[in-house]
Amino acid sequence: MSTHRVWDGAAWRDVPVADLGGEPLVVANVAALVFPDDRRAALLLQRRDRPGEPVRGLLELPSGRWRAGETPAEAVAREVVEETGLRVREVEAPVRRYEAHRRRPFLSLDPLAITVGVEGAYPALHLVFACLAEGEPRALAGETADPRWYRLEEVRRALETPGDFTGPTVAILSEWLAGAGA
Repeated sequence: MSTHRVWDGAAWRDVPVADLGGEPLVVANVAALVFPDDRRAALLLQRRDRPGEPVRGLLELPSGRWRAGETPAEAVAREVVEETGLRVREVEAPVRRYEAHRRRPFLSLDPLAITVGVEGAYPALHLVFACLAEGEPRALAGETADPRWYRLEEVRRALETPGDFTGPTVAILSEWLAGAGA
């Protein structure tokens, strides 16, 4: 572990960062644009609820680290259920599998990719997948609070005050709403 300076929105802080041979690692994260149905008229947002975090109370999408051995769909489904209790029915993850060498497959994905922290802070890579989920969202104490469905008009209006969102969520929603997603 090494430390790296990260801007928390108010000040620079030194935070522990995994490293390999002294070089800080960038770990891929998955983020989920969660919809209750194919109409995509509503989107799930939640509030960050980790004590002591500078982003506590801000709106975010379900997201987290992509673990080794998981497919993109498995990583998204795990993060959504862990943070909201919703069961993912479908992950829209166009994936092409290639096997250039025997038993050494690789995947080509078409997610939305967002990189944050590019101006002096430790960068993070967020691979964003849309998914359909069912159930009633619930909070996970110490992690997330107030998960609920927001109408897309509410999301657009809320983005007019981007300080209500975590940084990656602003970037993800802005790109998605500007693109083919909505």
